[in-house]
Amino acid sequence: MLQRWVTRPLLELGYVVTALPVGAVLLVATVLSVVLGVVLVPVLLLGVPVLSAGVVVVRGLARAERARAALLLDARVPTPPAATAPDGGPVQRLRTAAADPQLRRELAYCLVLLPVAAVPTVLTVGLWSAGVLALVLAVRADLPGLDWPTGGEVAAALVGGVLLVLLARLATAALSRALVALARALLSPRPADALRAQVATLSETRARVVDAADAERRRIERDLHDGAQQHLVALALNLGRAKARFDEDPAGARALVDDAHREAKESITALRNVVRGVHPAVLTDRGLDAALSALAARSPIPVQLSASIPVRPDPTVEAVAYFVASETMTNAARHSGAGRLSVDVTSDPDRLVLVVADDGRGGATYRPDGGLAGLRDRVAAVDGTFTLLSPPGGGTTVTVEVSRARRDR
Repeated sequence: MLQRWVTRPLLELGYVVTALPVGAVLLVATVLSVVLGVVLVPVLLLGVPVLSAGVVVVRGLARAERARAALLLDARVPTPPAATAPDGGPVQRLRTAAADPQLRRELAYCLVLLPVAAVPTVLTVGLWSAGVLALVLAVRADLPGLDWPTGGEVAAALVGGVLLVLLARLATAALSRALVALARALLSPRPADALRAQVATLSETRARVVDAADAERRRIERDLHDGAQQHLVALALNLGRAKARFDEDPAGARALVDDAHREAKESITALRNVVRGVHPAVLTDRGLDAALSALAARSPIPVQLSASIPVRPDPTVEAVAYFVASETMTNAARHSGAGRLSVDVTSDPDRLVLVVADDGRGGATYRPDGGLAGLRDRVAAVDGTFTLLSPPGGGTTVTVEVSRARRDR
């Protein structure tokens, strides 16, 4: 009862009343940034940054309006998917933003909120003021300066005040719904735009994954060439020399066979390391927790491992999580100067979360052809998120979250 007749009307009135000052801020900020940027366009070095700042302002104001609707009315205004920064310079990025229909709708909202809300808001506030004033006058007819000659005027004021308050309540509810509808119409992504953005993201992710797979293929070729192939060549040479000496120098032939045996074992080790870096057998046989335990046991840095995987993930998700953990731990051992590593992995029927953290020097960043960018693309290929936190001097934390991690068994 309190929610329906007191709290909700007050929140709706707050949303309606704040529409005027918010609309004024939106209008002034948008007009100033856009007009100033257009005026300065001939001066390229000034116009482009100002217009780019205007894009950021409009995007931020739109986010604030979605938050205002959610805070006061618990009304959800869908947020458009995050746009991928296009390649190229500031001018190209500005052109891409200007061609975005979502940005144009957000700009329109910033411009029309004040004129659309002005008259209805003033009317609603007037109805509330008149109704409350009439009720106060009817209840407190004995106030100094008032002269009610008959009780009929008091009753009329009371009835009129009640009617005005009810009318104001209805007007506030209708206007708040209309303003939310305006926000949803202009600030929500169109289904076609969302689909277009998803297709573009998938295309970019696919291209990056193909590049990452090609880089991985070259790495495997290099490891085979520099490791196993060299050992196998030495093995063949030693066996050939042993065969030539077998009759005339049995002792020398035996030594060469021993060398060949050592080379064969080293070849097996090199091949096992290559396979382990791609997809180890323990991952298939015993799952992610066992594979991470083996990975931690081989790490040159002490690793604190915590694994809670009651529901085994999809094999593809397992492989991605293992590869991210392996590469992140390798990078920490080579570049971070860390003294300790922690690996935490949890899984439930809906998602898998992997966190790898070290206490090293930090400062890790994405580079276009770097390993971290490749890991991010691998995670994106399975609809996951890859988060890097690496402040200088504060260690590095990599967090991977993948939804729909359950597999049917």
